[in-house]
Amino acid sequence: MDTVYSYSIGLMSGTSLDGLDLVYVKFNNQMYLDFQILNATTIPYSEKWKAILQNAIQYSAEDLVDLDIRYGRFLADNILDFIKTNSISRVDFIASHGHTVLHQPEKGITLQVGSGQVIAARTQQKVVCDFRTQDVKLGGQGAPLVPIGDELLFSNYTYCINLGGFSNVSF
Repeated sequence: MDTVYSYSIGLMSGTSLDGLDLVYVKFNNQMYLDFQILNATTIPYSEKWKAILQNAIQYSAEDLVDLDIRYGRFLADNILDFIKTNSISRVDFIASHGHTVLHQPEKGITLQVGSGQVIAARTQQKVVCDFRTQDVKLGGQGAPLVPIGDELLFSNYTYCINLGGFSNVSF
């Protein structure tokens, strides 16, 4: 097996609720700037999923646990379809941000749904997830990947802007 490269599927759902973004990327393990996007797509949310995610902030703790599992299944099923549609034969890991239901880093609170454990079980792949929680617990804003990624991957630009439900600028 080729150990110089890692192959990853990344997925993200933003506050704009336009859909689930999926990407399949090949990374050189010795030189992070050597990467290639092999496939990418956005799967629009149905009106049902859009409403569920918009209203999740009102859910009880028990309903949020259920949503975490149901949304994890939704993510896993879409990953499996993405793999099949694109004839993907190698996945070293899946990186899932999940969907943010509540984010108040100034209070040390953040909650993303989309169980990584459910994704791993359904896809039979390694899954990394829940990127925000540790950063928030350590006093951060819970979005440490964007500025670091911008600096490492787009250092030839003075500014990077990420437009979505919220806008972020790195410089």
